[in-house]
Amino acid sequence: MINKLIQNKYFPVLLFFFAFGLYCVNNWNTNIYILDEAKNSECAREMLEQEDLLIPTFNYNLRKDKPPLHYFFMMASYKIFGVNEWAARFFSAIFGALTILITFLYTKKFINRKTAFFAVLVLLSSIHLSIQFHLAVPDPYLIFFFCWSLFLFYSAVTTKKKPDVFLMYISIGLAILTKGPMAIALPGLIFLLFLIFTKQLKWIVIKRLNPFLGALIVLLIVLPWFILNGLETNWEWTREFLLKHNFSRFGSEMEGHGGIFLITFLYVFIGLMPFSVLIFPAIKTALKNKKDSFILFCLTAAGVIVVFFSISQTKLPNYTVPSYPFLAIILAYYLKELKPESSGIKPWIFGLLIISLIVPVGGYFALKTDQSLADAAGSGLWFVILPVGVFISLAFLYKKQIAYTISTIAGTFILASILFFVAIFPAIDKQNPVKKSIHLLQDKEVAYYKKFNASYSFYLKKKIPELDADQIETFFQENPDGILISIQKQIDQIELPEGCKIIFSGKDILEIPTTVLISERN
Repeated sequence: MINKLIQNKYFPVLLFFFAFGLYCVNNWNTNIYILDEAKNSECAREMLEQEDLLIPTFNYNLRKDKPPLHYFFMMASYKIFGVNEWAARFFSAIFGALTILITFLYTKKFINRKTAFFAVLVLLSSIHLSIQFHLAVPDPYLIFFFCWSLFLFYSAVTTKKKPDVFLMYISIGLAILTKGPMAIALPGLIFLLFLIFTKQLKWIVIKRLNPFLGALIVLLIVLPWFILNGLETNWEWTREFLLKHNFSRFGSEMEGHGGIFLITFLYVFIGLMPFSVLIFPAIKTALKNKKDSFILFCLTAAGVIVVFFSISQTKLPNYTVPSYPFLAIILAYYLKELKPESSGIKPWIFGLLIISLIVPVGGYFALKTDQSLADAAGSGLWFVILPVGVFISLAFLYKKQIAYTISTIAGTFILASILFFVAIFPAIDKQNPVKKSIHLLQDKEVAYYKKFNASYSFYLKKKIPELDADQIETFFQENPDGILISIQKQIDQIELPEGCKIIFSGKDILEIPTTVLISERN
């Protein structure tokens, strides 16, 4: 049945739409709340409102965190669908589906259809990857263009087709417009190492890759916006972006996101669940078959990405996601060789069963012990589907039905991903303080002191001015019905004007601060 499916000439189209459907499940029904989502979505909304393609702003102040490509796509989506959650996340799902598609097409081209099918099965089974492609952030755009540039490089070196070379440089340019210099530094290192490993670091190969024309293509894509933005902002955006959000992130821990180098490998292991339990035998198999240049390329790409971000002082789970397609191919190369009598994977599947038993129990108690999420604790039990599905896969394994074992594991985790966005995350999202309090702010004058939840900006769709402590009393004198947003920690450090009180308090979910709203007593 699987062979018949993947041999169908329309399978890539079906694959794209299946992935798109998976990555936009319930996108319209959960708040733009997570910090990065809120800031990116609101920045695109403000740029659209001001009809300004050059100056990214959040709360109408210059935002220096990210280049503009994802803002442009979000703005286009807002034009089509209006400013809402679905529109903010629409192109994230599109680029997620495109990432799945190119992984299938290039693996099919350079290995075979069966390996390609298993590679996308590994990716579609990853709940973490599904989360990434659900979010209104730049990462889905980067993952696609970054991975596409690597696939194009291998294709250009192998097939010697000029269109691959041109498309590679276009993809690199667009990746830089999405995330910055790392989109050329990491591919460059991967290209260099692969050419060294395959003894192709020769002038004839370099000449075929046409690096001088490539540099021109990349510069033509990147420089116009960077130069025009620099002139408009007196290079403030450029200085802050390059020095703080690139070099400082690599050289020093930022925003508390640090840890030992091993944590990066743990992020990858968790992120590629369930099939990451097989990563060690899969890498061993890949190393034995490194004479297959595509497998060697995938090992090189995944290794460079993971090691690079393990060295970086700032560590986040999303940093290593561009390695997933290449690790998925390595896993697929192993999976396709499994025979019905294979017994070597039994210990790994038993390990997966233990992990899957821990998830619903751990999820329940993690939510239950967080006072702000206690009401959503029951939703974590939906993950009971994981141990049930893995147990069934073990039954198939003992019957030597390896294809059913793999497909059952994949189907279980894909269904769990859907349940996460349909049942689990919406229950958590209902507890977020912005959702609970936004009705109190409608048609009111609003200001903030020191810090506020970025989600308020997206839903109020107006500037929220900042006040100093000595301006709070004047604000309420001029706006008796006004509301001040802040966090409990900051309010505890000042004395509120007489007559003011906290009318709402709610801990920010998945964050440390407690949001408070303050107004005058009526």
